[in-house]
Amino acid sequence: MNKWQGNSNLLLLPETSDQISLVLKYCNDNEIFVVPQGGNTGLVGGSVPANDEVIISLSKLNKVISFDEVEGILECEAG
Repeated sequence: MNKWQGNSNLLLLPETSDQISLVLKYCNDNEIFVVPQGGNTGLVGGSVPANDEVIISLSKLNKVISFDEVEGILECEAG
């Protein structure tokens, strides 16, 4: 594919939702733009930084929280 090319000088790899909250609060207070990235499997380039935004990768948030075998419901983190 390689259809989309981004530009950023900062990639953050938080491991908890509390870390994400702190980063987002800081960025909001300082009017810094943020691009969240999950698996980078989108087809329209929505997670590609265009103007040196801060990238917050959710890849380390990859734990299974719970799985209900009867209902077939999986609760997991975003990465």
